[in-house]
Formats: sequence, C-alpha cells, structure tokens
Amino acid sequence: MTHSSRESPNRFLSYFHELLQDMEECEEVDLDHALRLGEKKVRVPHPTLPLQFLLGGEEGYRLQLEPELVIAADGSFHHTGDYLLFDPFTFFSDISGFVRVGPGESVTLGREDPMQRGLLGMPKLVANKHLRVKLSGKGLALKNKSLKRGTCVAPLVQTADVERMKRWRAQKLERLATILDAPIAPLERSAAFDLLDRTVALLEREPYRLKTRDDKAGGVLRLPGRPTPLFVGDLHACIDNLLVVLTQNGFLEAIEDGSALLIIMGDAVHPDTPGEEDEMGDSLLLMDLIFRLKLRFPERVFYLRGNHDAFANDISKGGVPQGLLWETALHDQRGAGYRDRMQDLYDRLPYVAVSPRFVCCHAGAPTMKASHSDLIHVHDKPKLQRQLTNQRLRTPNSPSGYGDSDIKRLRKRLGVSPDTPFVVGHSPLSTEDTLWLNAGGVPNHHVLFGANPDRIGVLAMPKGKLLPLTYPTEPLREVYNRLIYSGRMQA
Repeated sequence: MTHSSRESPNRFLSYFHELLQDMEECEEVDLDHALRLGEKKVRVPHPTLPLQFLLGGEEGYRLQLEPELVIAADGSFHHTGDYLLFDPFTFFSDISGFVRVGPGESVTLGREDPMQRGLLGMPKLVANKHLRVKLSGKGLALKNKSLKRGTCVAPLVQTADVERMKRWRAQKLERLATILDAPIAPLERSAAFDLLDRTVALLEREPYRLKTRDDKAGGVLRLPGRPTPLFVGDLHACIDNLLVVLTQNGFLEAIEDGSALLIIMGDAVHPDTPGEEDEMGDSLLLMDLIFRLKLRFPERVFYLRGNHDAFANDISKGGVPQGLLWETALHDQRGAGYRDRMQDLYDRLPYVAVSPRFVCCHAGAPTMKASHSDLIHVHDKPKLQRQLTNQRLRTPNSPSGYGDSDIKRLRKRLGVSPDTPFVVGHSPLSTEDTLWLNAGGVPNHHVLFGANPDRIGVLAMPKGKLLPLTYPTEPLREVYNRLIYSGRMQA
C-alpha cells in the first residue's frame, strides 16, 4: 500500500516550535519537544504528525490525536479532514473507543461527559473539564481548562509513530485476506452451492441455539455473556461496509481469539441505494462473504433473519419487487437447487439473540404476547416472525408499532434485567446517520443501519461498556481482492 500526505510533517513541526516557543517545557513527558499549555489558547496548523497529550501531571492520562485516514481503491491512504482522539495504549491492541473532531467542531475533553468516559476510559485524575480542542479553517486550537492538573502536548516524530496507523490498517486487511483466502468475486455454480450447503448444515446444529421440542434449532440464540458483542445493522449489499468493520479497531483479532461475537442483524441483501434497487450481484457476493465468515467462526459469527431474507412478493424498495428479483437472480445465476437451498437457509435462521448483556433482533419487540416457548418455536408462528422482522418503533405516524412496554415484556420473557440494552436494525431514523442511541426516547434501545453510503456504525460492548463507533466507508473490495490475487498476505 502507498501513502499520501497533504502537507510536509517537517513544515508542521517547524510551525509547532515557532508558535509554542514561549511556553514552558513539560519535563513530565518522556518525549522531545513536549510543552506545557498555559492559560492562553494556542493555535497550531492542521497537524500532519500525531500529537500526544498528557492530562494531569507525571502520572497523567495520555491521549493521542491523529488525522483520520481512509484507504483509496489503489491502496493509498488519504486524510478525511477529521481527527481522532484516542488512548494509544488501548487503541492499537484492544476493542476501544475514540472521539472524532471534524472541521468547525469543538470538543472539551474531561470526565464531565459520560460518553467520553465510556469511549476513552478517562481516569479520575482527569478534570471534569480538562482540555478544549477546536478544529477550524485556521488550524487546531488548544485551550487548557484545568490549570491545577495541567496539560502537556508533544508531536510524535519517530517514523514508527508516524506510520503506525497506516501499518495497523494495512495489516488488518492482509490478515483478513489470509483468514478467508478467497476473492470477493462470482463463483462457479458448484462452488457456490457447496458454500451455501455447508452453511445450512451448520445452522442445523448452530452453537448456542435453543432447541425446539423436536430437537431442532429454534429461533433463539442464547449467547454467553463474557465475549464482547459487535452489532452490525442492515448492510443491503454494501460489501465494503462489512469489510470496513472487519478491518477497524480490534474487531477481527477479537473474533479470531474468541473474545468477541459478530452479530449481523439481517437484511444483508437487496440494495438500498436509489436507482440500484434491482441490482442483485453484490447481494450474492455479500452473502458468500458472510457464509465464509460463519464457516470460519461458527461460534463467533451470527446472522439473524430480517424481512429482506425471503422471496416474498411484498418485499420492495422504490417500487422495485426485490424479493422476486432476488429469487430470479439466484435461480438464473446459480440454479434452481441453489434457490431452494437458500430457502432452507432462511427457514433455519435465528430471529433473536440474547445474553446477560443484551437482547437483539432485526426489527423490534413483538406487540403480541409471545412466550419464551413461542420465541423458540417462531419458525411455526408466521405472525411472530413478521413482527420480529417487520415491526417499527411506535411514532405518531406509526401508532401500531412497538414501544417501551413491548421491549420490557420481551426482556422479561427472555429472562434478562429490565435495563438490558435492546439493539435492532430495520428502521433508520434518518438518511444522514448510521447509529442511534436511546432511539425514540426509549432508554437502552439502540438502532443500527449498516448501509449508509458514507459511514458504517458498529455498536460494541467491551466489558459492559457501550461503545457507539462510526467509520468512513472505503472501497476495500478492490484492495482486498488485489491482496488475494497478488498473494501478498501476512500471517
């Protein structure tokens, strides 16, 4: 992979020293050129080097600020214009959070903000309001808000520090290519059928599925509480969005070592982009990718059934009969046997996943009074199936939808505490975003939509902490396939 930069790091470093030359040196920091922020606001150019902040003295809390990078189709890295603030000790090794600062935005770092405490894990030595960071057309403005505890800032100039983010992402793509060892490309009919057939056979004995009275895989996954859940909403044929998730944060490594579970909440097929609703090629390729992930990690990757996971006549988008077009595409491209086996897959998918830490399904809590047994035997209950895959949040425009009381009843039926997070997809609250917390004003009710063309949201819960994370979309399919075809992969 190649790298690009908008401005010379040496030029930025020169600006940094010139503008901060009258400031006191920060002896607590084991870095060269570390300076202590005083009472006045300081402005530096847009950083082209990582900056490290020390909040709170010699034993203080370190944060790092870096330009957010995206990967282009040719493998080069480019700056989005945003910057990320994160804990460098956890960011590159664990599932961890970050705070994004965009042009025109201002963020005051401190323990006063509960979301920041969750995303950054700030210790008590950080003040309630400690450091204000503002990004404008003139550069980056820094204002120390806690003179008593202090803030030091230093640019990171070592090549290992400057290139770390790029190497980190590149290695993840290479690792994913090594794990899957297959291009994202059309398959021969026999290979496609074999992939689907093995996935269906796995679902019949899927780990953690509660069994029906006749010892078949039921509609409920009862997952263990210890692994970190990673939730992804409706992908609607957005292959690149899933590739972003698999190559960001510590997600892939955690799935590999069993410390995380990936839960895709249905509707991976049928494009959502206006004008592309009838294109089914990427839906096929995305399902192939999900099948490979499921077969590689049968106890760590799960797929819940959504309303688009069917061939029904009433599945449409923008007037396009997507259910029928999907069935036709499977039949024409992969044969009648493949179409029938895909129906077998749909008939065996779980509808609900539950653990001591969460409850999730595709659409929403049923408004009908379904028992625990009903949820397990959902494959025999069409009305309950429809509610779990089609139900929308109750609003003035949708008074028949589900509400807080329905969520509480579902939690009770599944035997979890009343405040357990409930995570769904299906109903994006706007076209501009990808993740909504406490949606509809309902506490601990969160909505994800994975098919936003500009960003992909992931909801993670490491160690019980709620991390709402979003990432820019990138054309990773081309980069991934190039790695596969070139054989340049690292173990």
